[in-house]
Amino acid sequence: MSQRGSFVTEYIYCSKCFEAAKGVLLLRDKSLCSVVVPGWSPGELELPIIAGKLGYTWSEAHAIEHEIGPELAAVICHPVRIAVLQEIGPSDDPSARTIVVEPRPA
Repeated sequence: MSQRGSFVTEYIYCSKCFEAAKGVLLLRDKSLCSVVVPGWSPGELELPIIAGKLGYTWSEAHAIEHEIGPELAAVICHPVRIAVLQEIGPSDDPSARTIVVEPRPA
C-alpha cells in the first residue's frame, strides 16, 4: 500500500538554492507532483516556494529524508526546510513533520 501526503518548502531566499530545488522537486509523475507557488502581485511570476503531493511505498517523511533529500542536499548551498503532511503514517511516525535538508559539504 502506498502512502500519500503533501509537502511545502519554506520561502527559499537564496535564488541559487531555489533554482536547484526546482530541479529536484518539480516533477509530475506517479510518486511526486509539484508546483511553484504563484506570485501575489501582477507581474510577480512566482514565489520561491515549492509545494506538492507525494505518493511512496514508504512514508512521505522517509521519502524526503532518504530519497529526495540526498539529491537536494547535493545541489543547495543553504539549508532548506520542508514541511511534510502525511495522509496516513505508521504509528511511530507523526503525521506532520518539518525536515531540514542540509547542504552537502563541498
